[in-house]
Amino acid sequence: MTELNVEPLPFHPAQIWQWDEGYIAVGIDGEFLKLDLKLQKSGEVTKPFPCSVQSSTLLGNKLIVTWVDHELMLARMASFSIEKEFVDGPDRGGLRTRTSIEAAVHPTGTSWSHVLDAEPLILCSNDEQFVFILWQKGIYAMGADAGEHWRKPEPKWEDLENLPHGEVVISASIQDSLLHVWSRGGAHNTYRCDNGEMVNSEIIECDGILNSVYSHGENHLLCFENGDVIWHRADTPQVYFKLKGPAQHAVWSVKHEAWHIAGWREEILFSESKKERQIFDEIPVQILKYNDLTLILMNDGSFIESFFK
Repeated sequence: MTELNVEPLPFHPAQIWQWDEGYIAVGIDGEFLKLDLKLQKSGEVTKPFPCSVQSSTLLGNKLIVTWVDHELMLARMASFSIEKEFVDGPDRGGLRTRTSIEAAVHPTGTSWSHVLDAEPLILCSNDEQFVFILWQKGIYAMGADAGEHWRKPEPKWEDLENLPHGEVVISASIQDSLLHVWSRGGAHNTYRCDNGEMVNSEIIECDGILNSVYSHGENHLLCFENGDVIWHRADTPQVYFKLKGPAQHAVWSVKHEAWHIAGWREEILFSESKKERQIFDEIPVQILKYNDLTLILMNDGSFIESFFK
């Protein structure tokens, strides 16, 4: 393996984003840190808002972030220019005393920030817009300036009404011109990105509760809470595989023509012809590209080279 001269992140990571001038690491407790193109620190660790980050996505030079605190029953959404430095925000004590919308505490250093009146379930984006779904509210498509493109009601599937939480949306992604939305019960809706018109609605026959879905075009990797994964394609037989535990991240490997999965203390190559795995001591969080290498970001903040060349 290639020797990596990369320092571990100083916090437990939730997500890392790559852009033209480097990387942005987001911690599970709301930490932000800029890294250069060599994955070296190019800024200081900051915490713009004193809550856990729910999700984040990139839209051009904007980082869109949502925070949720179930104890205080609050949620925020904000946009940061990644060309500027992140700064520390308010402390947690202020959140407890300023509970009205008018007096609400907001993240610091943002381009814009909004109080949300429902829990944000999903956040995703492409080059032109970002989409988020609010629990029991609806689907919202917005531009980089937070101007609304369209909104639609939250998805409902009558066949899942008797399955506890089966209709709860757990994943969404934009593939080409379509928005794909998935629920815990295996329901799948597609919408046109330009106007929100529903294109198709289906329920995938499967056993178990969906935990996450990763997509590449019309290829979808369905990941279940018990560690089962299914490679789902329309009009094509499904391909199954059993992981050691829930999938943490997955990307499509063009080189291997397979799904590259960060699992529970393992990484996996999975396709119709390949089912390979490598065991880790730590839990991998994310698979990312670094120059000509594929790296695995681990739960302890360290980076290691993938075993699959």
